Amino acid sequence: MDGKGNQEEERSDSQAKVDLFYSARTWVSPDAITQLKNAATMPGMRRIAAMPDIHPGAGSPGGVVFASRNLIHPKLIGGDIGCGMHLCATSVDARVNVRRVADSLGSIDELWEGDSANYLQAAGADMEQDLIGFEKSLGTIGGGNHFAELQVIHEIYDPKTVDELGLSTKKALLLVHSGSRGMGQEVLNRYHRSEGHNALDPESLGGLNYLRHHRSAVEFAKSNRRLIAERFAENIGAEIRSLLDLSHNFLECVEMEGERFWLHRKGAAPADQGLVVIPGSRSSLTYLVRPTGDGVKNLKSLAHGAGRKVSRTQSDEKFGKISPDELRRPKDKEIGLDNLVICEQRDLLRQEHGKAYKDIDRVIEDMRAFGLLEVVANFKPILTYKTRSLSDDGEG
Repeated sequence: MDGKGNQEEERSDSQAKVDLFYSARTWVSPDAITQLKNAATMPGMRRIAAMPDIHPGAGSPGGVVFASRNLIHPKLIGGDIGCGMHLCATSVDARVNVRRVADSLGSIDELWEGDSANYLQAAGADMEQDLIGFEKSLGTIGGGNHFAELQVIHEIYDPKTVDELGLSTKKALLLVHSGSRGMGQEVLNRYHRSEGHNALDPESLGGLNYLRHHRSAVEFAKSNRRLIAERFAENIGAEIRSLLDLSHNFLECVEMEGERFWLHRKGAAPADQGLVVIPGSRSSLTYLVRPTGDGVKNLKSLAHGAGRKVSRTQSDEKFGKISPDELRRPKDKEIGLDNLVICEQRDLLRQEHGKAYKDIDRVIEDMRAFGLLEVVANFKPILTYKTRSLSDDGEG
């Protein structure tokens, strides 16, 4: 492994080349490095790019993109297939009374009363018939680190792009982070039942089945984020305009330097689809960036967020003595942040404490130093919706 993002001319056939796109100032869990080394020896693996948000995951690290030849590894993508970010401009005044907004927002944990099947069809989401039934959860956020958040512009670095997007310091933005809910986990479970944990030939029956179901989960997740944004806006009487939607947990076949690779993005945002939004935490900034460079060295990817620094179990211990009222109102005088968090699940409130995540400013600076991005603007949260439900339904 090298920490400079450089290309190596030689490598062992039994181990992938690994590039690390973070500086010595960025803390990385030893467990994540162990998982990274294990992934480098997987069949067909050729290259790996680890971003500064790298952290231990379920079997493989998040904040990483894996490039294989001829074989695919569904377990690298995990169960929340299609998880990603949806960013919207809104008609909400940047100086809005957030408590009033929170009251009018009500709950978006309840199942949507609309016609989910028709919504998916209208959105162009081609769902596999054997996955019918999961659409009942369409338009709901889920648990874990998922959220819907009102944000306001903090700093502008590229006024021209901000103007082209039609953004204003006088209006709030809405960022939705969610995935395929239970559908992606079911796709992974089916793969495990039929293929074990083995690598798949993408042209085999098992590979084709997985890819077909994977595509349905990605399309579902995209529609899910869109509907969450619409429900949020409808409840508070606002108008929204979609700016971008990017998945960061998905499999994609790409051509690079004359070779065909299967990119497994596990918590890695695509850097070949235009602007990218990279959130920090409920008590830090979100960045809007433009990818730079040819995308080869970083496997056409960027970090997808700040990345966890403290595990969920450790968060319960570390932040357990902080009062719920303080957890629900994170502040930062330096950037003028005064956020209101809607989260009625106390364990989740502690687990998603801002200090459970890495410093988003450091994550962005690392990638900028490697020539991977330019900052367009950053935003600070004013209202974060997690859940009004007292039940724990996991991260799906």
